[in-house]
Amino acid sequence: MGISSYLRRVIGNPVYCSVHTMAPNTALSTKVVAITGGGSGIGKAVAKNVIACGGKVIILGRREDKLKATVDELGNKQCGYYVYDVTNADGSVDLFEHLEEIHSIPVNTLVNNAGIYISKNPLEFTENDFNITLNTNLRAPIFLTIAFVKYCKSKHMEGNIVMTSSNRGLFGDYGPYGVSKKGLIHYVEGMARELVGTGIRINSVAPGMTASEINHISEQGDMYTGSAKGKRILLPIEIANVICFLLSDYSKCITGATIPCDEGDSLR
Repeated sequence: MGISSYLRRVIGNPVYCSVHTMAPNTALSTKVVAITGGGSGIGKAVAKNVIACGGKVIILGRREDKLKATVDELGNKQCGYYVYDVTNADGSVDLFEHLEEIHSIPVNTLVNNAGIYISKNPLEFTENDFNITLNTNLRAPIFLTIAFVKYCKSKHMEGNIVMTSSNRGLFGDYGPYGVSKKGLIHYVEGMARELVGTGIRINSVAPGMTASEINHISEQGDMYTGSAKGKRILLPIEIANVICFLLSDYSKCITGATIPCDEGDSLR
């Protein structure tokens, strides 16, 4: 008795099916992405996505221990780090020249993601609260963008910038956080007009309440919130997916846009 006849007697007639393999996603394989605030939250999720899509990343932040832990998790062949306080940004290209040395490839994409949040009643905010928040959330990404644009032009290469704004910048707000994020959106629109035709794009995302260190919310915790229309806290990966779309050539026709990532919460 042949093997095929034996198997039919034991297990019955064979079932045939088609087997397909999926090619790896290479949508970001040409990207070298600098991500501020890349050691946790949305920044870390973006770094994971970029690597999964074939790109390389450099995460920036103030705390070396957190940056090292993230690099160990993501793999140091694709992910490098650079200790940097974004409030030191002054428009100089020196930063990007240093970042270029990490992977020995020019940095062609920037994600301005670092930020801080201070919550108080309207009349309790101090001058220092506004100074610290606007310096980190607005002035720093503006001057990092200026430096990056200079760097791209010096290399005669195309570039791509994505800002992490907030849906707090899409409606009226009295605190320094919302004011800074509104200013960021305004800057993206203005800078995009100036960069049309240069091969450098700039866009932003406006997340709603997201599980992150800045919000003191863990992804492993309770994701319910009564303050959002969708009644849930968003995951960093959800925002990262949109950012990576803007980083890719799939969005090459988009510049100056702000994409709300808040399940319609800003439609008030």
